Amino acid sequence: MKQPVAKQNYLSRLLISFSRLWSSKDDLSFKNIRVSHLHYFLALPLGLGFSNAQEILFKSDFSLMGLDALTIALSAYCIGAGLLFALVSVRNMKKIAISSAILTLAGFIPWMIMSDGPAAVILAAVFMFGMGGSVSCAVFVYTFVLNNPERFFGAIIASFFCTVVRFAAGLPDLPPLISKAFMFLLVAGTVFCLILFKATDFDSVPSKRRARLNPPILLALYFFIAGFCADYFYAYLPGTSEPGAMIISGLSGAAAVCLAAVVQTAAKRSVWHMCNLFFIAMACCYALFFAPAGSFLRDAAVFLYGFRLIGYTLMFYLLGCVFKKHGDFRLFKICVVVVLTAGALAYIIPDTIHKNAPELLLPAATATSGAIFLVFMLLSPAYAKHLFSDDASEDFHRLDMSEAEKKVAKFDQLENLDLTLREKEVAVFLLRGMTTRQIAGELRISYHTANFHTKNLYKKLGISGRMELFSRIAEKA
Repeated sequence: MKQPVAKQNYLSRLLISFSRLWSSKDDLSFKNIRVSHLHYFLALPLGLGFSNAQEILFKSDFSLMGLDALTIALSAYCIGAGLLFALVSVRNMKKIAISSAILTLAGFIPWMIMSDGPAAVILAAVFMFGMGGSVSCAVFVYTFVLNNPERFFGAIIASFFCTVVRFAAGLPDLPPLISKAFMFLLVAGTVFCLILFKATDFDSVPSKRRARLNPPILLALYFFIAGFCADYFYAYLPGTSEPGAMIISGLSGAAAVCLAAVVQTAAKRSVWHMCNLFFIAMACCYALFFAPAGSFLRDAAVFLYGFRLIGYTLMFYLLGCVFKKHGDFRLFKICVVVVLTAGALAYIIPDTIHKNAPELLLPAATATSGAIFLVFMLLSPAYAKHLFSDDASEDFHRLDMSEAEKKVAKFDQLENLDLTLREKEVAVFLLRGMTTRQIAGELRISYHTANFHTKNLYKKLGISGRMELFSRIAEKA
């Protein structure tokens, strides 16, 4: 008799979580993008834009040691990203960023003017190695330096670059001059951003804390890996690399990116809604691919594939938000290595099916995307508890208070508010985005005592919750 009761309790929690998640809202505004942090804000979009454009922009018929130029360049890029990411730390971030920028320019500038040949391939490998390190540095600042609005809109810009690249891939061969000019803008922009990095901006990044995997990190990692797995099969489906299909998915990708920005800024809906939209679009994309080639439904499937960029946006955004609050740089590096390794191995699955049983590729893609979405929905109680509601959700829709917190400490803006010393300490921790339980642990007091001080703080300030505290301090700061 106990088993049915447990099942009923889970179903009840599942329905309640759906209701809470459906009504959840976010409020990320352009006004919270700091002009002083624009170089951190743009570093990753420019770097990822270059990464996605490599195969289109980097063209050479020359080979070296039996390897074509593109393979050598891509290998150098991956090695540079992995090696420099392994070497980078909070203390040496500025040095690694400058070294990567110098290495990139040292190879890129002569490569731009050099004709095709062995020397050009070697120079390409040099600047691609440096560019890989540059992107690693950009990933670091995206996660630990930016605030949530900067992180979200940065991911939007990165996704938009992907749509531009995919659209360009469907056009007739671009003139080499245009390809190199576009590549120059991406590389020069990334390098310029890295040169502006300041070591003092990394002081607040946790380097000594020993963070552990917790539910928010695991849930963000699931969405990150699931997003890639849902996308892996598409490239192996027939007709997806044809120019017409590339143009359609590029245009729909631009529409999807705009939709994500509108949902977040105008409708102020929670990113949970966009997570569902992404999974539904991918599942429908594969299901519609069963329609005959050239039919309206097949074109609709290609159009829906552009909506993968909503998932692309959220994968980076959620992971960055969660690691900034719950992780440290050591754990972040470990998780990135594990995720990249798992992602590389996951490519083996569709490739193996494509080579040995191509007739099973589309059913496997449909089943995989459907199963991933089902698991995401079944995890709704966990997502509601740890990411998208209560104290956890405030991390996604609150104003960034890192600058306000510094000014509170510098100018003592909590003076003359009739607050006790303990209440001031609680206020500062609340500005850091800490939960009541985390504050209790930091101050070595009980949860109930921390909650008591928090309620007294709200009462004295005449506010009802944390959001009003953020807004009030932000206005003063």
